[in-house]
Amino acid sequence: MNCSSLPKGRARGRLQRARENGYLNAACDRELAGIHSQWCWRLRIPVVWMERCAPRSPYGRVHLDLFTTPHALTATGRGALEALSKRFGAGKATISAHDACWERVPLPQMEHLARTILRAVNRPVNFQLDLPQLAAAPSSGPAKLLPFPERATA
Repeated sequence: MNCSSLPKGRARGRLQRARENGYLNAACDRELAGIHSQWCWRLRIPVVWMERCAPRSPYGRVHLDLFTTPHALTATGRGALEALSKRFGAGKATISAHDACWERVPLPQMEHLARTILRAVNRPVNFQLDLPQLAAAPSSGPAKLLPFPERATA
């Protein structure tokens, strides 16, 4: 990423703080969240960002995205994240193996929830390697990848 494409002013400061803290306060800026996601993808770390529901809303959303890592949440990890939702008084939490979103999180609790999510996701018991399973080759000889026509012998 070259320096001329980076945002200026407050957005640049938000990105710097996100790199220091591990989570981004996007302030409803999807472009900024995209830049942060690309940085997390390069480092293979989970993306955690938060945003307000509306510019003057007393509530916000906290997002977790594991698509930047080769990991998926285990059942234990999903349970731990659901417990965080109750602990922080957040509204509805949507949690899957690869991402999560907490709705209607009170603003004073958002940053603490984001930090706790990042710590919980990085515990070894809460994630597992999620690589696609390769199909086993038949043991009765090499598999034909491409059918080639037989040559006629004259």
